[in-house]
Amino acid sequence: MALWIELALFSSRGRHAKEWDAPDCGGPSHDNMMHLIQSVLTTLRAGEWIPVTAARVLIGVFFCISGGTKLFVPAQFRVLEQTIIESHIPFPHANALFVATVEFACGIGLAVGLLTPLCAAMLAVDMIVAIATNRIHSIQASGVLAWLDEFLYLPEVLYILILVWLVFSGPGRYSLDGLIAWRAGLSGVER
Repeated sequence: MALWIELALFSSRGRHAKEWDAPDCGGPSHDNMMHLIQSVLTTLRAGEWIPVTAARVLIGVFFCISGGTKLFVPAQFRVLEQTIIESHIPFPHANALFVATVEFACGIGLAVGLLTPLCAAMLAVDMIVAIATNRIHSIQASGVLAWLDEFLYLPEVLYILILVWLVFSGPGRYSLDGLIAWRAGLSGVER
């Protein structure tokens, strides 16, 4: 705390960096600060796999549960089928079965990290279709900014962002994709 106070005092007096580095000042040198910053950034970069893996597993579990309840709970399947009918999508029963199966299977794929880019891309398309055919009509805003605010507040928009991130970032270190790549001698998948 005292270091930050000293730094603020020196900055407010208009001192130059050379005066701060003076041996009698007792403050950190420029090289030490740069080393500290570099060390922190390296540590954060080394732990990048943690949020990637957490996002992949959690969104996978979410879609697995969502698709599973639509597939295996008849009342939930009927709700999905009715939503598809109201959205004027042809072949509502077949499409409801397709959507629920994609959510369930791709959710499992994401949860275990198998075919991550493909599963994430398929679920992103599923969410785009859900927004375009159903959710966008629920926005009741009068101005452009209010409409954009309500649009960005839709949970499907956040799902799309996470899914697109997973398409480009890969599955994370702890995934079946990473294990398969490691056993095949490939690199880059295990990020």
